[in-house]
Parts: sequence; structure tokens; C-alpha cells
Amino acid sequence: MMDKPSKAERRRQRQEEKAQLRKAKSLKFSSGVENLATKLVKIAPIPDLDLKVVKVQEQPSRNKFVYLPNEQAFSIACHLTWCTTISDLNGEWSWREQRCWTEEEWQTQILPNFSSLENLTWSEILFEQTTPAKGGKSVPKHHDQELITLVKEAQNRWIEIGLEEYETAFRFRFANTVRAWGVKLQGHFYLVWWERHHKIYPVSHA
Repeated sequence: MMDKPSKAERRRQRQEEKAQLRKAKSLKFSSGVENLATKLVKIAPIPDLDLKVVKVQEQPSRNKFVYLPNEQAFSIACHLTWCTTISDLNGEWSWREQRCWTEEEWQTQILPNFSSLENLTWSEILFEQTTPAKGGKSVPKHHDQELITLVKEAQNRWIEIGLEEYETAFRFRFANTVRAWGVKLQGHFYLVWWERHHKIYPVSHA
């Protein structure tokens, strides 16, 4: 008949079992960290900018300005730069709104609004520019917008003009129902649509 292990032996055995369990957990965590480190981060390709062109004007209603990114365009600390090189100015929406802005809209709304934003960093634009919301709260005034939340017509148009690789748009909110939609890549904003009546993302959804 075998002798029962003493209290000291049982305590030593429990300590060894706990040590083995801690070692197993440590190995599992290390393996998880290694797997995480090997994952690739997908970054959307950046359209080439024509660094030689500063202004292109085809028609008075189709003014095209290019504001060149500075050396810190990949940082949130850089100032906003923008252009209208991929703006969708043809035709109209089903609600009878022209996609092309007028010369007056360019001079009195678009250019002044974006010119004022050039003085801000993207950090200020994203985190300090806010607007009142329900419940006494405030929300970002300018922000990313998932493409699937837009009206179906806008989703289809986005694909028609060759922007299907971007699943997220960026929206600037200006006076009342005026919005500016486009693509934000690092510190540069490509203006795609200028809308007056908040139909692309209806007020009822906001």
C-alpha cells in the first residue's frame, strides 16, 4: 500500500501545476502577438498628382485648382490640401440638382470655405470642429462616411465615375444643408460632389 503524499509534497505539486499553466498561457500569448505582427495592412493607392499644374480652367463653371500637399501630408498634423481634379460635374441628380457648381457658388462658397480650412490641421478638422447633436451632445462636423449609407443613386454614381475602390467617402458640412463630398487620402482631399440640399445622405438619416 502506497503512502499518501505529505502536505508539503501536495503543495509542491500544486505549485508545479500552476507554473506549467502559466508557461502554457505565455506561449499562447506570444504566438498570438507573432501572428498579429505578420498581418499586412491594406492601404488604398494614391492617385498621382500633377505637381506641375497649379490651376486649370476650362470653363468659368469648371474652375480647377490644385493645392499641393506639403512634406507632412501623411501626418494628421499637416494642414489640409485639396483639389477638384476628379470632381464629378456632369449631368444632374434625379432630384433635379445640377452636379456642376456655378461661378457664383465657386467664388462665394466653395473657395472661401476650403480656403479657411487650409489654415487648420487635419487634427483640428477632425476633432475640434464639432456641431450640436441630440441630447446636448456634439459630433464631428466633418467626417468619414461609409458609402453604403448614401442613397443608392449616389452609390451607383460613385462606381460610374471610377471610384469603386474607395468604400468610404469624406464629407465636409458647411452652411445649413450644404455638403462637400470626396476622397480623403492622407492629408489631401479630392472634391467629388458639391451639393446644396443634403439629398446624398438625407437629413432623416443624420
